Amino acid sequence: MFLTPNLGGKRLAEINKENIQVRVRVDNLRTRFFTSKGIVKAIDNLSLNLLEGETYGIVGESGSGKSVTATSIMDLIPDPPGRITRGSIFIDGFNILSGYDKHVRIIAKSETNVKFRRRKRLIRKHNYIISGIRGKKIAMVFQEPFLSLNPVLTIGEQIEEAILLHSRVSIANSIIRRETMARKDVEKFVEGILAQPDISTRKKMINRWVNEFGVPDIERSLNDLFENSTDDSFITEEAFALAEAEKTGINLDQIYTARGYFDLLDRLHETNLQLIEAEATGNEEAVQRFRDEEHELKSALFKEYFSYSIQRRFLKRVYEKPFKDVARRRAIELLDLVNIAGSERVLDSYPHELSGGMQQRSMIAMALSSNPRILIADEPTTSLDVTTQAQILELFKDISRESNMSILFITHDLAVVAEMCNRVGVMYGGNLVEEGTVSSMFKDAKHPYTTGLMNSIPRAERRFDKSQRLESIPGTVPNLITPPSGCRFHPRCKFKMDICSEKKPKLVEIEQGHKVACFLYSDEIEEEIPDDFYVVPKNEETEEKLFNEAEGVTQ
Repeated sequence: MFLTPNLGGKRLAEINKENIQVRVRVDNLRTRFFTSKGIVKAIDNLSLNLLEGETYGIVGESGSGKSVTATSIMDLIPDPPGRITRGSIFIDGFNILSGYDKHVRIIAKSETNVKFRRRKRLIRKHNYIISGIRGKKIAMVFQEPFLSLNPVLTIGEQIEEAILLHSRVSIANSIIRRETMARKDVEKFVEGILAQPDISTRKKMINRWVNEFGVPDIERSLNDLFENSTDDSFITEEAFALAEAEKTGINLDQIYTARGYFDLLDRLHETNLQLIEAEATGNEEAVQRFRDEEHELKSALFKEYFSYSIQRRFLKRVYEKPFKDVARRRAIELLDLVNIAGSERVLDSYPHELSGGMQQRSMIAMALSSNPRILIADEPTTSLDVTTQAQILELFKDISRESNMSILFITHDLAVVAEMCNRVGVMYGGNLVEEGTVSSMFKDAKHPYTTGLMNSIPRAERRFDKSQRLESIPGTVPNLITPPSGCRFHPRCKFKMDICSEKKPKLVEIEQGHKVACFLYSDEIEEEIPDDFYVVPKNEETEEKLFNEAEGVTQ
C-alpha cells in the first residue's frame, strides 16, 4: 500500500478554533507489571490529551506500550500482576485514579520480592465508580476479540447486557414516547423530513426518529414511503398508521416507575463522582454538600422504590421483558451497522461459531452500543478484509463527525493513521517520543525513531527510484524489565550522543503543535522520579515486620 496522507475532514486546526474540551487527559502515567523475573516498566511518565471530536492515533512497534496505554486509560490493567503506580487519568474532567494509591500498598525488597497489602472496601467502591464510566462515557474495541468475548454467552446477550447496563432511562423514554405518540408528533416529523432535500440526511433523520420513539421496525417502510411519495397528507396518514400499529398497550405505570428508579441510580452515581473529586481537592464545603445529596438520594431510593426493587428481583423476567425487547432490536441494528450479514442469526450465535472478522465486528458493535463519548480502538481492523476495513473506518469517521465522539486509534498501519487521524503520537519503550498533527508528522518527522518508521514504508514518489531502498531500524525493542538508561532508543539510534545514555530527554514543543523528546532538538532533561514502593533500609527490623505483614501473593 502506498502512503498518502488524507488531510480531509475536520483537522486539528479547525478543532482548535472552536472551544473544544479535553475529553481524556493523561498526566505522568506510570504502569508496572510485577513478575517473577522482575518489574516490567511498561509505561513511564506518559502524558497526552484527547480532544472532543478528535481522532488521535498511537503508533509504534509491538512491545512499545500502545495496548498497555489503552488498558491503563480504561483501568483494565490485570491486578495482579499489573498496577498503575503513578499519574492521573481525567475522563470528562473526572480523575479515575483519584485516591488510587490508597487501594493497595506495594512493598518491595527487590524487583523479584514484592508483596501487596490491599484495602478491599476501597477497591470495591472504586470498581462501582468505574463501572458507571466504562461503556457509558468510554468504551474500547480490543485487539483480540476471541479472548475478549465471553465464550459461554451469545453475541446477542453480550451486546444486550452493555445496552441494558447504561441505557435503561433512554429505553424507558422511547417506550413511553411510542405508547403516548400523538398525530402532531408524526406531523412534525414528516414536515422536518420533507424540508430536507438530501436523501442521505433524510435517512439519518428517520433512523434517529424511529429510535427516539421506539419504533425501529418501521424504518424501512418509512424510507420507502418518503422515496415514493411527496404528498405530505398521504405520508402523514401512512406514517401515523405504521406508528400506531407498533403500540403494544404495555403498562406504562411500570415503565414510569422503572425510569424513575434507574434515573435515581444514575444521579446517585454522578453524585459519588462529584464527592470523590471534592474529597481529592480538599473542598470540605463541597464534600458536605455532596454527602448530604448522596444521603437524600439513598433515602429516596429506599422510600420510593424499595417495593419496586423487591418485585423486580423476584419477577425479573416480567419486568425485564420490555427493556430486553428494545435492547435486542438495538443489537440487531448495531450488527447491521457493522455490515454483518444475517444479524439475527449472529445474535444467537456463540463467539466460537463466528469467524475472526465477524467477532471483530461484533466487538465494535458492543463498544458502540451505549453511544460512548470516547472510543479506544486497539487495532480494530486487524482481522478484517480490505473492503470491510474501509467500511468500518468510514463508520468510525461518520460517528465521530455526527456525535463529536473522540477516538484513540491504536495501529501499526501508518496508512490508516493518515486516513483517520487528526493527531498522532509515536511510542517507543513505554514513552511518547513524538507527537504532532498528521500533516506535520508525515511531512517533517523529527525523532530518529519516527523517521525510521516513515522510511520503512513504501511511498508513491519512490516507485520509480530504484536506487532508494526501504530502510529498517537496526536492533529490537528493549526488555522493559531492564530498559536502557537515558533515552530508551539510544542503543538503536544512529545519531546517539554521550548524553543520550545518561539522561532522559523531555517531550517539548519545538513547533506549534509538534512535540519531540530528543536531544537533537532540545537540551531539556526529564526529571526521573524513582518508584516509591521500595523498602527504605533505615530501620531494617521495622521494615521487615511491615514486609511480612503485607497481604497478597508474592509475584
